[in-house]
Amino acid sequence: MNYRLYYQPQMVRIAGRPLNQDLLGQLRFLKTRMHQGAAEDMQQVYPEGYVYLNALYGLTWVELAAGLPDSSALHHEALVETSWAMRAILSPAGRVVFEQDLPLPYGAYYQGWSTYLLGRYLSVQPPAQRTAADVNLFEQNCRQIAQALAASSTPYLESYAGEAWPADGVMCLAALAWHDRILPPRYQPTIRQWLTTVDTRLDSLGMIPHKTDATTGKVLQAALGASQSQQLNFLYEVDSTYARRHFSLYRHYFLTSRFGLPGMRESAQEADNAEHIDSGPVLLDVGGAASIVGRRVMQRYGDTLTAIGLRNSIEAFGVPFQSSGQKRYLFGQLPMADAFIAWSNSLEVNQAMHTSHSWCGRFQGLSALTAAGLLFTLLALQRKPSHIS
Repeated sequence: MNYRLYYQPQMVRIAGRPLNQDLLGQLRFLKTRMHQGAAEDMQQVYPEGYVYLNALYGLTWVELAAGLPDSSALHHEALVETSWAMRAILSPAGRVVFEQDLPLPYGAYYQGWSTYLLGRYLSVQPPAQRTAADVNLFEQNCRQIAQALAASSTPYLESYAGEAWPADGVMCLAALAWHDRILPPRYQPTIRQWLTTVDTRLDSLGMIPHKTDATTGKVLQAALGASQSQQLNFLYEVDSTYARRHFSLYRHYFLTSRFGLPGMRESAQEADNAEHIDSGPVLLDVGGAASIVGRRVMQRYGDTLTAIGLRNSIEAFGVPFQSSGQKRYLFGQLPMADAFIAWSNSLEVNQAMHTSHSWCGRFQGLSALTAAGLLFTLLALQRKPSHIS
């Protein structure tokens, strides 16, 4: 465990470019499990497990594709796997748990993730290779999102009837932002209006809340670590300047340290503990999902030292195992965890992060003191005279 705190991903050259071999190994493992029905299995564990797992899997392949030449075999494989995951989400099996009869058909969660993945899939294809059907569907979904926002009294669209989670709304806006990157722009006024309205629906810390009233946008549950970590990854793509303001609050209220290692709290400092189904394990107030996805947030916003600390803490405690070109965590028993870790590592495709600063010295010092204490105790027990004659 102590050794793994100095982890660096292995980089190899593929098609003339450096590539994160560990990330590719994670995707190789996930590819096997996904084609064996992992998403169907996860639906039995998480309310949106089927869509969530396919989306994370597809988005990780998208990041890999973006770091490869268009002509390479691995780029082609990345497009095939992204398309496979995307078609699964767009299928009846992907929509079955969502409600069609909402102002935004099937709700903000489904439309946000499916439309965003479709936009990212289009973004890593040369325009001439995009199919008209995919482009038309993407434009249609973006129009529906914009129309629903224009008709809504709150910036946070419903995911289910009467229930709104702002992180899902951020996904919808990120999809519109990618529309304007890859197609003739048309949604900048919608995005600006959304950002202005969001500033009137923040929690007491000035952050985008975890849950709101679906009709008024009133805060029902303040910001939580897991949802903040997720939405900050996508808010950056909507408006990076605006997002950095929220990142500063997130870093201040949620970044913490335990035994010298960084972690992201699930509840803000000095707030009552709060957990939900997406929190993952929470230990000593540190959230599993918040920390895994927070690792990606820190890299995205340029906090390399914390990003490396979170990445390597995951390596130390996540029980990674490599064989036959595949890499898995937690004995490969929870593909959702593997998908989160892979997606969180996916910004590190072509170049590994480095820092000249020591970040784990305190933990190593505490480990040494603990080991010395145990050794001293064992020696003392050995020297203790026996009273048995």
